[in-house]
Amino acid sequence: MKKYFLFGSIVIFALILSGCSHISSDESKEEKEVAPNDGEAPPISTLVLEEPFKIGFMGPLTGNEARYGESIKRGVELAKKEARIKNLEVIYEDSKCDGKEAVNAINKLISSDKVSVIIGEVCSGVTLAVAPIAEQQKVVMISPASTSSKMSEFPYLFRTVPSDALQGVFGAKFVYGRKYRKLAILYSNEEYGIGLEKVLKKKFTELGGEVVSSEAVERGATDIRPNIIKIKTATPQVVYVILNSPATAIAALRQIKELEVNAVVIGSERLNNREVLEGAGDSAEGLIVTAVSSGTREFGMRYEKEYGAKPGIFSAQGYDAFIAVVRALETGARSGDEIQKALVNISFTGATGTIDFDEWGDISGNYSTLIVKDASFVPFAGKEAETPEPTEIPGTPASAQ
Repeated sequence: MKKYFLFGSIVIFALILSGCSHISSDESKEEKEVAPNDGEAPPISTLVLEEPFKIGFMGPLTGNEARYGESIKRGVELAKKEARIKNLEVIYEDSKCDGKEAVNAINKLISSDKVSVIIGEVCSGVTLAVAPIAEQQKVVMISPASTSSKMSEFPYLFRTVPSDALQGVFGAKFVYGRKYRKLAILYSNEEYGIGLEKVLKKKFTELGGEVVSSEAVERGATDIRPNIIKIKTATPQVVYVILNSPATAIAALRQIKELEVNAVVIGSERLNNREVLEGAGDSAEGLIVTAVSSGTREFGMRYEKEYGAKPGIFSAQGYDAFIAVVRALETGARSGDEIQKALVNISFTGATGTIDFDEWGDISGNYSTLIVKDASFVPFAGKEAETPEPTEIPGTPASAQ
């Protein structure tokens, strides 16, 4: 059984802030009365650091995946601002989601900056590439976005996002529960896509469904018509799109429509992305995504007040990663070894819900489903006209439903 440390304070997330663009002026007035200090939330920790402490950050801040890194960075910065802890510094390194760049980044953070904990990496393959270095140096990594099930093999590797194993099971149950029995998968030929495809295919088959086609594409590819033609020929009822690169996701959605693939399109959480939505245009209408938490309503309000926009993908997970470090520091942990031991024994309520690391550094997490309607992601209610019943798909025998 876990033994939980006592902390001097608890996380306070329920205080409603004023000034959000989507609430009325009357509501804003009422909120200001509740929070007379101009809406500033009380600090989320009473931690006092006598000596400076550095937290490393690794993620794509430039390049094709920069949207992910910047989104996470905003979550980290919001948590740091709300923590209001003196002598606590975050040092940012741009990995570009590239293995070589990430190796340089982690070596600098460990050797030059002397950090004992790093928030990152973002891309699963890159995280796994640098994890052995972190293990050897006994430096803790907390990833807000890497979902590969292989991460559980490294004791110093934690994450505030659920594993692919959980999303694959959720996605398979969602498709099967909608009474679809013929599934095609289009996935990225890298750690993220391979891991999620494997779990999704296994679980859907176990449930009694059939995976009629499974096509891998290279990250960043923009002409994937040959793969989509193969999928169309297999006459699936659902095409599950698992892609890391926004450019490839945009191309996939456009070419699925262009080639008139008559199937429901479902995407993994990486497609829950404004860049993908804008780039795909009308081709994204009706897209359903299985999404990790974007944070509580209260977190969303504070985030929007700070940045003038809704939380981006993995912003809430970045926020929780920073808070996890703070909670470990509150126990007196400072070295990587001490922080690693503290993390497996803490539990707290974060922006995404309960963060309670198991012995492998994983969290349980929950998934929701969204659908694109009128160029916006909205909660999926299961009755949208854009999602046809299986009987409406030509060439599908009733016995297969």
